[in-house]
Amino acid sequence: MARKGENIYKRRDGRWEGRYIKNRRPDYSPQFGYVYAYTYREARQKLLEKKQKYSYLLASSKDTYQGSVAQWMKEWLGGPIIRSVKPSTYASYYHKLTHYACPYFEDIPLYQLRQETIQRFVDSLRDKGLSVSTTRTVVQIMKRSLREAITREYLTIDPIREIVYSPEAKKKITALPEKDQLLIEDEALRHPKGLAILLALHTGLRIGEISALKWVNVNLDKGELTVTNTLQRIPNPTNATGTIVTEGVAKSGAAQRVIPLNKKIWLVLLERKKQATSPYVIGEKNRFCEPRTITYHFKQILEKLPIENYRFHQLRHTFATRLLEKGADIASVSALLGHQSAKMTLDVYVDSLMTQRKKWVNQLA
Repeated sequence: MARKGENIYKRRDGRWEGRYIKNRRPDYSPQFGYVYAYTYREARQKLLEKKQKYSYLLASSKDTYQGSVAQWMKEWLGGPIIRSVKPSTYASYYHKLTHYACPYFEDIPLYQLRQETIQRFVDSLRDKGLSVSTTRTVVQIMKRSLREAITREYLTIDPIREIVYSPEAKKKITALPEKDQLLIEDEALRHPKGLAILLALHTGLRIGEISALKWVNVNLDKGELTVTNTLQRIPNPTNATGTIVTEGVAKSGAAQRVIPLNKKIWLVLLERKKQATSPYVIGEKNRFCEPRTITYHFKQILEKLPIENYRFHQLRHTFATRLLEKGADIASVSALLGHQSAKMTLDVYVDSLMTQRKKWVNQLA
């Protein structure tokens, strides 16, 4: 059996055998070459060297893709990928490839792409001040496009391997202090545009989920709401300087969830529903309220209060932190937040569990 799909096999005589394409017959069928070694690691290294060597020779074939890396990525963006991902995901792919990757790879032939070139590209993004997380995302999107090039045999090896990223300290996500939370809640209750803030603090919804929330998804009899959709403003793929608002299903299967309503937010929603003029919970005159408008209203409310400037997303983290401080288990908090795994919740909120740790340790005394 081949190891990791690399055409490397363990032979009966104990050696490892690697296979590579060294030529093409007139009918374009492959002509294979072979390498042998007593360890998998040695066979893999020999195979990579052969693949790199013969990829230049194979590039002279009339059937080999002769365009640049940038041309291939743009071709890939115009292919079936448009229909296979959500509009917001495609917009992210399009923006990151055309904004960061294509300018760098404009003059580099696809068949000459090597890991060293990818590493230099990653280093250049670091020098420009791009975050490691964004850089990783750009490289992952590139990798997806290059997998298609490998499938079409435009490339013989995957050039994105063992990329080295600069170490980056994770930014800690902070919750609001309780005194500031109470001030914001009181002001939001009085403000005509404060409902989005209360929803974030008492349900942990993302801002796009709040924008897309409809009254049909709020069951006041059961005291719960169902998250199904998200609404966001994304770059317009057909206009480099424009944006569009899209509404689609929540970002993952886990994001589609049911959230129970506590008495405070239940009473607020009960009253607001009587005054509703839109199918959207945060909306007026049959229209929705998009995320950047919600953010604007949030900033207006903060300006009225003697507190520091917060980001709207911190309200969601405040919801999760308050639950953890009261002893909620990680699995429940993870489900309420719509995380794909409890591990993700642990990674994000590890510091928030310190209050509980102190409580448990003190109980030993």
